[in-house]
Amino acid sequence: MSESSIVYIIDDDDAVRAGLKLLLESEGFKIVHFASALDFFRSCPENCACRGCVILDLQMPDMDGLAVQKQLLERGVTMPIIFLSGHGTVPTAVQALQDGAMDFIEKPVNQELLLNCVRQALQNERDNYTRVTQHRAVEQRVMRLTHREREIMDMITAGKPNKVVALDLGISERTVELHRSRILKKMEVKNAVELVQLISNSSE
Repeated sequence: MSESSIVYIIDDDDAVRAGLKLLLESEGFKIVHFASALDFFRSCPENCACRGCVILDLQMPDMDGLAVQKQLLERGVTMPIIFLSGHGTVPTAVQALQDGAMDFIEKPVNQELLLNCVRQALQNERDNYTRVTQHRAVEQRVMRLTHREREIMDMITAGKPNKVVALDLGISERTVELHRSRILKKMEVKNAVELVQLISNSSE
């Protein structure tokens, strides 16, 4: 289990929190739990890049689950959310899922269903984190390019040969080759095929 794979439990019911903690820790998950949304937000402030997933009670006295979900989205926190509720309604569940919740599970919780959902949520979060990290790395490489190099890179990734790029830009083919060499070096790839794959993967 990754150090960053934390399951955050937010539920005002002490017994529920204790039961979920015991269940999840027995399966090897790292748990951090809170009795209220306010306690959670104090621990995970706006500038904190929390990693993992959230098990979130729908009905809480200080801030309900949907409000917590909304605030997380506003803060740019993209951790998967699994809602728990003993008072769930269809419209509420639909709203939560439309806003990006991973699942909506009614209490009393089916343990195997919850465990499977947590496993999937953490895997989704890791996959998303990898994609975002790779995208940012590619963006940083692109920022090294000059305006002309970006222009030529776009043409290369569109499949245009050097001769066509030279004609389109009104420059010599040799100049295009020099730009192409610098582009490959700055983008840290060996050839145009790798460049196309890099740009394509980062945009998915």
